[in-house]
Amino acid sequence: MTRIRTIEELREAIRDLEHQNYVNEQQMRSRIAVITERLKPVNIVKSLFSHLFSRSQEPKTALLKIIGGIATSWLLKKFFKKSLAGK
Repeated sequence: MTRIRTIEELREAIRDLEHQNYVNEQQMRSRIAVITERLKPVNIVKSLFSHLFSRSQEPKTALLKIIGGIATSWLLKKFFKKSLAGK
């Protein structure tokens, strides 16, 4: 990274950082949307049935994944309710 010598270079650096921050936020929101979609109870149940009928995994392992998914979904809901209420 080069040294900033003028006010204009500083403003440009700030614009670049703000743009990178915006891009990172959008990527994070997209990832969270994908994760929350996967962790919806309906999708978890679908996943359970597909694992049980495909017999690719032991039912015990599939059940543990489902329980983990439900717990994660519950935690995400609690976290986002608190963060939205704080705004």
